[in-house]
Amino acid sequence: MKMFIVLCVTVFAVQLFLPWWTIIPTSVIISYLFDKQPWKAFVICFLAIYCVWTLYSLYLSYLNGHLLANRITTLFGLPASSFNWIWMALISGMPGGIVAGFAGLSAQYLKKAF
Repeated sequence: MKMFIVLCVTVFAVQLFLPWWTIIPTSVIISYLFDKQPWKAFVICFLAIYCVWTLYSLYLSYLNGHLLANRITTLFGLPASSFNWIWMALISGMPGGIVAGFAGLSAQYLKKAF
């Protein structure tokens, strides 16, 4: 739980000023510092970044009245609905979660190698 909270807070603070790919070194460093099993490191890093990116996506979508999210769902060919923006917010966290999960997994394997 500590690793999850530390990762969420750190990534949110870092991404206010730096680009998206900073989740990789942040996840590697924090996962390396916390001694977890590799699969737990993957899951914790995935969930932490997924939550941060999804909540931020929901916030940004709310600010513009879900205009962009609804247009993107139309582009994907989903049927018209007033709740399509929720699907877009949930999907938008997946790439960041997957990248962070593999970064955390790599850190644990790196720790075991040395």
